[in-house]
Amino acid sequence: MTSERPPVTMPGSMSLSDRQPPPGHRQHAAAVSAATGETMMMSGSGSVVLPAGIINPSVPIRNIKMKFAVVIGLIRVGEVNNRDIVETVLNLLVGGEFDLETNFIIQDAESIGCMVELLGHCDVTCQAEIWSMFTAILRKSVRNLQTSTEVGLIQQVLLKMSSVDDMIADLLVDMLGVLASYSITVKELKLLFSMLRGEGGLWPKHAVKMLSVLNQMPQRHGPDAFFNFPGRSAAAIALPPIAKWPYQNGFTFNTWFRMDPLNNINVDKDKPYLYCYRTSKGIGYSAHFVGNCLIVTSLKSKGKGFQHCVKYDFQPRKWYMISIVHIYSRWRNSEIRCYVNGQLVSYGDMAWHVNTNDSYDKCFLGSSETADANRVFCGQLGAVYVFSEALNPAQIFAIHQLGPGYKSTFKFKSESDIHLAEHHKQVLYDGKLASSIAFTYNAKATDAQLCLESSPKENASIFVHSPHALMLQDVKATVTHSIHSAIHSIGGIQVLFPLFAQLDYHQLNDQVEPNDPKGLRVEAPPEPLSAGLVYPSSRGHITRAVLEQFLSFAKYLDGLTHGAPLLKQLCDHILFNAAIWIHTPAKVSSHRSLSP
Repeated sequence: MTSERPPVTMPGSMSLSDRQPPPGHRQHAAAVSAATGETMMMSGSGSVVLPAGIINPSVPIRNIKMKFAVVIGLIRVGEVNNRDIVETVLNLLVGGEFDLETNFIIQDAESIGCMVELLGHCDVTCQAEIWSMFTAILRKSVRNLQTSTEVGLIQQVLLKMSSVDDMIADLLVDMLGVLASYSITVKELKLLFSMLRGEGGLWPKHAVKMLSVLNQMPQRHGPDAFFNFPGRSAAAIALPPIAKWPYQNGFTFNTWFRMDPLNNINVDKDKPYLYCYRTSKGIGYSAHFVGNCLIVTSLKSKGKGFQHCVKYDFQPRKWYMISIVHIYSRWRNSEIRCYVNGQLVSYGDMAWHVNTNDSYDKCFLGSSETADANRVFCGQLGAVYVFSEALNPAQIFAIHQLGPGYKSTFKFKSESDIHLAEHHKQVLYDGKLASSIAFTYNAKATDAQLCLESSPKENASIFVHSPHALMLQDVKATVTHSIHSAIHSIGGIQVLFPLFAQLDYHQLNDQVEPNDPKGLRVEAPPEPLSAGLVYPSSRGHITRAVLEQFLSFAKYLDGLTHGAPLLKQLCDHILFNAAIWIHTPAKVSSHRSLSP
């Protein structure tokens, strides 16, 4: 016996069965029925009555393609207005009632491709509203950026760029900038460059707009590899049992973290843990957040211990380096010192010595030992270090200079391409930091759900047995690709040089005046290549803004240890080359002469 199911109500509108049926609605009902495999019912007035659950976002997302197919069918016959389409698409993306503050996490990666397909059936106004909201969703959470990256959204959008109008192109370029600054693969970067290649003196359609994507790509923050914590019950990294905690010389916890809350509803109730190292009796060390503050706890016995509040305003969706230093003293009060981004922000006495022979078998990153939903971390962690020494301010400041992407063991001066002062190199690579690493984990050193402990092999292990940790539930090791790594893979910065040869190309529908300075040409010398590409171009391109870029580049090279040869080339072939500046406006040339 089959029971009838109630009609579906589109979010934010009346029931679809209440609408007046357009011409051809019966044929449409048959089409949707065939596409979904569902039996379509007709109301007494002849309107389409959709089976419940087909596009009801409150139902757990499955058969997402079917739900979008139904909406596409309704769009084709004019059954829904733009408001209904926008709300329904957003609701389907998040698997419930969409809200930019409380419910904005994309639940099913497949829904993104379905959305792109559906937008091909919408008018420009509807497309613009959906793309605008989707970009806002991407900015709200790294999870949404990662989901979009995994389904290859950059490639899907690039392939559509040549067929969209100007308004949609502007929105897509904005979205591509957000995505590409998070992660872009070599394949995607090659596709982008291919779409910038002009012919016959013309830029491809929307290519000039897409140049702004190149400008946004380097504007990324945080590490390229990190642990992603979803903020769900039992989602944590479980460490193996630790035989004895290394307190004799004090100890230091250090990591980069970013809070990425699912919503702002339970901010005052939740107590997300950054770490928890305890015995089965509940004694040990932990650090958790209360609002925007961090509470560091040392329990000497069940329910008894000390707490220190780090009164720092940690903002969500922003990366911080936190260093918590426990200084052990046998003869006087022990201390705790807390550093944020290499600077001391909080300190105090803490008689924290935990005297126990029990192993620390309740050790977690991103969770308390109970791992309930209110005590799990929601966000991202970079490489995690615990040192068996109380690090000093100079060491912590130098570690911060390495940036959030550092995940090695302080053994080789040449391991990082970041420009460091010699005294920082001395502090980092004198061997003390390397030998004091008790354990370290990073998202690059993983095998499926296993986190490989990566301290130097010669360091004594503090673990009872295998030192490797385990990512539980939906904790993931995420690896992104920066523009720097992608461009290095396809030949380095010189792959940008052909774009200089297109400086005088026109966009479609451009009007060129007879006296346009683009007619000016000078003979180019053979070297260097970058300067040689500048010579044939119009002097009209050399503006005050361009000059400022050259001058800032000169200052950057002047600050590098080995920047002198490049600075000499920049001065000889560009800044002091009369053939370039002779045709520029007097204000620009004079500013060049007066600049230090």
